Amino acid sequence: MPKVNERHHNLKRVFQLLRAERACTQAELKGSLVLQASTISYLVSDLKNLGFVRETGQAVQTGRAGKPGQLIALDNSRALFLGLYIEETFVDIHVIGIADVEIHSERVPVDPDTTHLPHTVIELIKRERERYRSLRGIGIAVKAVVDGEGNLSSFKRVGTGARNNAIWKVPGFTRAVREAFPDLPVVVENDANCGAMYCRYLSRERYDTTIVFVVNVEPFGIGCGITINGKLFRGNNGAAGEFFFPDRRVQSLVEETVPGGKPHEIVEILKESIIKAVYLIDPEIVYLTGSLFSDVTTKESEAIRKLLQPVPYSLEILSEHQYSLPAKGAVRLAADYYVDTKLRELGRR
Repeated sequence: MPKVNERHHNLKRVFQLLRAERACTQAELKGSLVLQASTISYLVSDLKNLGFVRETGQAVQTGRAGKPGQLIALDNSRALFLGLYIEETFVDIHVIGIADVEIHSERVPVDPDTTHLPHTVIELIKRERERYRSLRGIGIAVKAVVDGEGNLSSFKRVGTGARNNAIWKVPGFTRAVREAFPDLPVVVENDANCGAMYCRYLSRERYDTTIVFVVNVEPFGIGCGITINGKLFRGNNGAAGEFFFPDRRVQSLVEETVPGGKPHEIVEILKESIIKAVYLIDPEIVYLTGSLFSDVTTKESEAIRKLLQPVPYSLEILSEHQYSLPAKGAVRLAADYYVDTKLRELGRR
């Protein structure tokens, strides 16, 4: 491996381990990454110079004779990232630091008319940027297909009945946001794809091939995010994982069941579609998340697992106790882009 690439590769490994473990000594980094102590020393020094790493002021005794090891950690306050989850009637806002520690979250109601959506989102970002001067990137998760040119398209589902389902198109959305903030990296991605990336983080990248179903209610929507060999699979036009129902039978059943309905009753309606998608991808693990599973009970979880017993894969149901995972996944994408850019620049020096 060329020296430039090797340095970037090792910097990234140190950064990722610190993000996963929260705090380590240099000796622990050396043991985990199987690198020379001198190599670890200059890599940590590089990350300190970037402002990514700090000493915690704590020391741990490794069990060997000698001076205790000083703990180092990512400096959460030095680089903050803004994550937005755009739904039809609200935007979830998350501000999360480089160490993946959240410092702010809220839900903001918005007009369901998409005519002014770019302006609305830009104004929200400006507001957060005034509050948090150390914002270094923006990640936006949206319940829509994001094509190769950054345009948004989806079915707009506000209320029930066929008359409320209209094609939702926002051409030039990504371009408009990037032009408003040319000094910040802006990542715009489908909500299920963002959820897939966040689940990969939650598992500490243990699984390379995964499928994440995001099921929302009021209004109903379902999609899935797919990772294959550790990479997000978007398909040719960014629509991989989108569900297409040729008629309104499924939507109508869900909409009729949602008022007073239990999560397992909704999953039962979607069971056939979910199982087909799972067998098509053949993942290592399957995740279920979205507003349908907010505060899901143990009894409900067991009922859902029983429904999906034909699926011979590990299944994890993620309850959302605080807003949405897609916004956090969007933060992750923006942070990864920013960090990788900085590490590449450092690696070339």
